[in-house]
Amino acid sequence: MKRIIALSLILLIISCGRGRRFLKGSSREVVLVYSEDSKYSAGAIYKYLIRSYSTPQPETLLKVHPIKWENFKVYEDYRNKIILLLPNDSLWDLCNEEEGFFIRRNVFIREDFVLIFCSYDSRSMLRMVSDNMRQMFDTLFIKMLKEVSKIELLPGVDMKMRKKIKDKFGFYIPIPKGWNVFLDRNDILIITKHNPDRFIMIFSKRGEEQLSKERIMDIRDSLTSIFYNGDQIRREYSYSLDDNLGGISALKIYGIWKNDSLMAGGPFLTYALNYKGRFYLIDAGVYAPESNNKLGLILRLEGIFKEIKW
Repeated sequence: MKRIIALSLILLIISCGRGRRFLKGSSREVVLVYSEDSKYSAGAIYKYLIRSYSTPQPETLLKVHPIKWENFKVYEDYRNKIILLLPNDSLWDLCNEEEGFFIRRNVFIREDFVLIFCSYDSRSMLRMVSDNMRQMFDTLFIKMLKEVSKIELLPGVDMKMRKKIKDKFGFYIPIPKGWNVFLDRNDILIITKHNPDRFIMIFSKRGEEQLSKERIMDIRDSLTSIFYNGDQIRREYSYSLDDNLGGISALKIYGIWKNDSLMAGGPFLTYALNYKGRFYLIDAGVYAPESNNKLGLILRLEGIFKEIKW
């Protein structure tokens, strides 16, 4: 009798599990669906999204899977999709007879995220893709940062650290539990976490600074040479772009730090901005020689920085 009950339970579990669908792929993976007629537009998107950063080994920011329509069924349940649609494509009905760039959720599976380009011909498609390339990337990047930062915040927010930063620098930032104060002076706060080693440095001073790449790297080097025992930027591997932090215009720099005396190095991220007559430098770095996902660790911290509230 017990065997019959156990067998019945197993069969019930199996039958309930049939047909259940789950999101596939990580937050940094994107499926790019195209046809022969839209292959040039797909190629332009692929080249734009495949950005490689040194950590110091090259790591790609997003992993893009180019998929032709005949293979789409296998990738239908991936969480992030870019779909190029022309009238002859099987899912043209998604366009509702409209041309344009559309952002939709819950299209093929619950909680999927789909960017759709709809065009009546391949030339117009290529022009549309070119016009919306930056918005497409920014949309995917912001979504990805929010998702990966949730992993870092799984232990919960350290409310004492949150208050310390607010009292010292005038903004809120959700530092996860488990970080410890390494240095606390009038104008600088450094906190660290191990396994793997990560560090956040916040610096502020009266007056504004020129938000140029070279000037900000000079300021960072002047701080890390003192407080990180000689760390310096490998400037040939640095990359800067304009961004914002909490709605305030900022310069963002990705790069590699090195310490010749300690024979150590790794990736870093710096945000620099001027706000209400003060200069702010908010920086994160990683030392994880055993990890093949150093960029992922940096992105988690960047996602936390993006939650800043002034």
